[in-house]
Parts: sequence; C-alpha cells; structure tokens
Amino acid sequence: MDKYLKMFKPAMTKWLLDHYPIEEAKKRWKKTVYLDEKWIREEGDLGGKKNPMANNMLEAYAFFAFYEAVDRSFTAEDLNSLIDAAMGKSIRMLSHFDVNRLLRHKWIVAAINRYLNSYKKKAEKYRGNEWGNTWVMRMNPDGHKKGIAFVYDTCPLNDFARKHGYIDFLPNLCYIDQITCSAAHGKLIRHKTLADGDGECNYWILGDKDPDALADVGSK
Repeated sequence: MDKYLKMFKPAMTKWLLDHYPIEEAKKRWKKTVYLDEKWIREEGDLGGKKNPMANNMLEAYAFFAFYEAVDRSFTAEDLNSLIDAAMGKSIRMLSHFDVNRLLRHKWIVAAINRYLNSYKKKAEKYRGNEWGNTWVMRMNPDGHKKGIAFVYDTCPLNDFARKHGYIDFLPNLCYIDQITCSAAHGKLIRHKTLADGDGECNYWILGDKDPDALADVGSK
C-alpha cells in the first residue's frame, strides 16, 4: 500500500464506517486500495523519490481513489475533516515557522528561489521521460519585487483529473496549498488555476501581515 494511503487509512476507514455497514465499508476500502495501486502502476509516479514534486501526485491518487470508491459522495467538508484528522498535527507544526519573518531575509528568499530553479531545470530535462508529465514551471513572470512567485503552466493533477472526470473535485485538493501556507503565517495569492480552466496556476507567497496579502480577496 502506498505511503499516503497508509497515512490516510485511519481517517478514511472511520468515514466509511460512519456511512456504510461494516462489510460495505470493507468493500469500498478494498476498491480504494485497488484504484490507488492501479493508477500508480498505469499512470506513473512521476519519477518517485527522484522528483521532489512526485508526492503531490501520489497524494492525489489516494484522494481520488477514495472519492471514486464512495461513488463521488465525498464532499469538500469531508475532505477538510479528513485532512485535519490525518495531517492536522503536521500542518499545525508549521505554525512554528513565520513566513513574515522568513521572507525578510534575502538569503532565505534566494535559497528558496535556487531550490525552485533547480526543480525547474530538472523538470525540463526529465519531463516526458522518467518524470512523465511533471509540472512545467516559470519563475516570477510578473516580476514581483517581494515574496516568492512562480507559475505552473501544466500540472499532472489537472491532467489526471480531466482524463478521469474528477475536475469537479480537484479545486478541493488545490485548496490544501492555502491551508498549509496559512498555517505557516503566510498568504498564497493565487487568482488563476488550471483546475478552473485559467490556463495556469500563479503562485505569489507573502507573509500574512504584508499589505498586499491583507488586501487580497478571491484567491483560490
């Protein structure tokens, strides 16, 4: 069983037992495991451990498998509860970081940008081969003078969701970015997403006390 499904299993099985008789719950859990393993095998793992972004795809497989196994009756509210049950402790640990303070240090911003540029270059090299349809990325195309900014022009989660008919549920997964950023006292300004058909996902990360962050409305 994939590591993400193992992590989500207690919360997912609890949800199943809250909604179905025990034998039906077992049946639907088996379907979840089957679909998750099938997609990893057939759709690929984007290079696995070699690709620092691959975990996002594996996490999505787990959620989509569960969504399908329960006849797509799993709501955004259910997902938020599951995320809190399975990942809440780890997410709350992010509160020990403060994006407001971290982004004041130019060397930290530079280090993050070097890391992102390193991924971008590797993705350009391995995309279409070992890393499959991994993300296509551009660094700060809008020329922001503060924070961290980049754009994804493609996203394998979006490709998968559209291929399998899960595009209605994908924005709920995308919102995890907002949850994790907020937990670290940050603000993700993102007004375009591939999930909503905008042609790109534009990320601009600031501290949540920054004037632009405070003024922002409508981020996805």
